[in-house]
Amino acid sequence: MDELKDNVEHAIQQVEELLPAEAIERFRLILNSEDYLATLRSFSQPKPVVFRVNTLRSTIEEVLEEIESAGLVVSSIPWCPLGYKLESGTIRDLQALRCAKDGWIYIQAASSMAAAHAMQLKEGMSVLDMCAAPGSKTSQLAAALNNTGIMVANDRSKKRLYRLREILQWQNVINVEVLCGSGERLGKSHADCFDRVLVDVPCSGEGRFRLDRPIRIEKWNVQAIRRLAKLQEQLLIAALRCVKVGGKVVYSTCTFAPEENECVLDRVLTRHSIAAKVLPFPKELVPTSSRTSLTEWKGKKFVHDLSGAIRIVPDKNTTGFFVAVLEREH
Repeated sequence: MDELKDNVEHAIQQVEELLPAEAIERFRLILNSEDYLATLRSFSQPKPVVFRVNTLRSTIEEVLEEIESAGLVVSSIPWCPLGYKLESGTIRDLQALRCAKDGWIYIQAASSMAAAHAMQLKEGMSVLDMCAAPGSKTSQLAAALNNTGIMVANDRSKKRLYRLREILQWQNVINVEVLCGSGERLGKSHADCFDRVLVDVPCSGEGRFRLDRPIRIEKWNVQAIRRLAKLQEQLLIAALRCVKVGGKVVYSTCTFAPEENECVLDRVLTRHSIAAKVLPFPKELVPTSSRTSLTEWKGKKFVHDLSGAIRIVPDKNTTGFFVAVLEREH
């Protein structure tokens, strides 16, 4: 037991040495000791293979039958509808199956799926995915709508939109209009248009740090976080203007940085031109490794009640994420 503890401590120390010292200091402030260790372990451990069933192509029964016939073992994720984790076998084994090749399933982080599930869509709704490429959540939303209603997918990158269109076709999505441009502009051109808006913003990606893919770590710095926070604030304001009164906006990031999460929410809700509130996250969709949002950051208390937002700590099922559901009041 002592040897195992020593090995774990040594592994954590190695991760700490490879991350920027300022990032380590911030993680210690944001996370409790248990979550801090789990997070650092996640940066060096293999990512879990998680997928969702694409109901626009197949059914749960058909997918599970093929997977089990191939000798692979999967388990359902209770808080993630249509989400399954590969327990036995490799990602290559899964990708070799017909269900993967023909778009019956889509490999995607469970925490990423949580943001789309939080939209709580019903057939016939009007939906905007403001930062859509490469299309993981867009195709998930289209499946939740069962290819009904009105759906708009926007992204500022023309290059990334090629991949978005490929994924939509592969997943049998037929109800999406694709736009290319800054999401911020949609607050004027598409004001009061949608029942639901997803704004999965560009972020510093701390929840997806990987030691074997260090480019994201190498680009990390607090100045970049502050620049991103300004863009995220503009995108969330536009999203709240796009949604109808009584409609919902889901704001999500894959980072731990409070400047990109709670601070953005608090600043936007403080604006006199915005009337909205953070709703409690749907209980049945709360991940097992989720935590409540912060109430302050670096000695400054947040003005608004942000307790409905959740922070997802990396664990054996998923990666780090932040999700908040907002309702426009008037």
